[in-house]
Amino acid sequence: MKTPTSIRKRLIVSLLTLVAITFFLTISKNYIDTRSEIQDLMDAQLSQSAHVLLAISAHELYEQLAFVAKDGEEEKSGVAAQIHTHVHKYEQETDFQIWTMDGRLAVRSEHMPKLLMSNESDIFIDREIDRKRWRIYSITNEERTIQVQVAQQHLNRDQLSNSISIRLITLLALVLPFLAFLIYVTVGNALKPLNKIAAEIANRRSESLEPINVADAPVESHAMISALNDLFGRLQKAIENITLFTANAAHELRTPLAVQKIHAQVALASTTEEGRNEALNQIVHSVERATSLVDQLLTLSRLDPHGELSKDDCVNVCDVTEEVLADLAPTTIAKHIDLGLDAPHDCKVRGRGGLINILVRNLVENAIGHTPSGGKIDVSVHPKDGKTILTISDNGPGIPVEEREYVFERFYRSQDNEQIGTGLGLSMVKRIIEIHHAEIHLSDSALGGLQVEVQFELAKKES
Repeated sequence: MKTPTSIRKRLIVSLLTLVAITFFLTISKNYIDTRSEIQDLMDAQLSQSAHVLLAISAHELYEQLAFVAKDGEEEKSGVAAQIHTHVHKYEQETDFQIWTMDGRLAVRSEHMPKLLMSNESDIFIDREIDRKRWRIYSITNEERTIQVQVAQQHLNRDQLSNSISIRLITLLALVLPFLAFLIYVTVGNALKPLNKIAAEIANRRSESLEPINVADAPVESHAMISALNDLFGRLQKAIENITLFTANAAHELRTPLAVQKIHAQVALASTTEEGRNEALNQIVHSVERATSLVDQLLTLSRLDPHGELSKDDCVNVCDVTEEVLADLAPTTIAKHIDLGLDAPHDCKVRGRGGLINILVRNLVENAIGHTPSGGKIDVSVHPKDGKTILTISDNGPGIPVEEREYVFERFYRSQDNEQIGTGLGLSMVKRIIEIHHAEIHLSDSALGGLQVEVQFELAKKES
């Protein structure tokens, strides 16, 4: 089983990873840019040093060369003097050479080689001499009689640029742990409202289903809280329905049980065979009524959790209706009721055969129960406006208009017909109607009683 990861941990890991990658890229770019800028600054130092040396050495060098030419004390390739330059720790030691155009090395610094470093002027070049890499810049005066060459060793330049760059990126790197701590604390504080809501739900009693207050909750959690509040509302309604259903069922079952007890006592107290048999028959009738009530309760309990229809659910209402009327024929014959069926069409609807059977049976039984002996019931099934219409009409007492909206409630019975049925038949019909996304309408029948019309969706034809 996969271990769930907390939102806090995922946020912290994700943010730290992004920050670390950003820091790495930033530090890398800063390191490269800093080294490049420092190298440019040191090149500028070389150029400045060359121009300064050229400016201050031209006059003195002319005098020195004139003296050398007069006395002839030095060879053409000789070195005039060696000069050692002392530098600041952040200043690079700059070595130099001063050449005359006739190839004479007039002056050089202590560490500068004696050979000519570059034949170019006004350009930076890199050259390796005696296993040492040099950065060299040369400049010539306007008369083109003197050439100044300045140079720095790459080893020293790299040491300085690395030192400065590393100091810079080290400072940035030290910020990362502090930033990680701030992310950890910030994420924790941001999730406190969710933890508070979780604690509130965890501490609730099982019967406490009031909505959660979203005032202090983050906006991102409002959808989840709204879904929870909707669930709490549906649970509250379901619990209320179960409580009401249980109370009504207990009340309805108490009546036949009380009747059975009375008739049993009458049977025990009866002194005649005829009286005893009459009481026993009443007990049997009461047991049958209680059994019918229990059967309907069980059917209704199975209907409540029914899910949605699938696309393959299809049933022929004509066939179902014919089957139901055939089963109820003995009852109508015994009551001398004229039961007619008009179902000439093959009407397939989207639905389940078993549920449609229960719906038709309850509606027809309800009509039979309220139709007087010798009465008439007409049942028809026909298509209309893209739907299949099931119509059941009778010439019974009907249902008053003001009561029609209540007859689908569980255990509801009309005040004029309290002794007929259990009050659950139309509740089952309503639930089946909801499952099939159908419609049901009650109206006055042309026969003088009640007309029930059910509209089903037609089944989609196979392509």
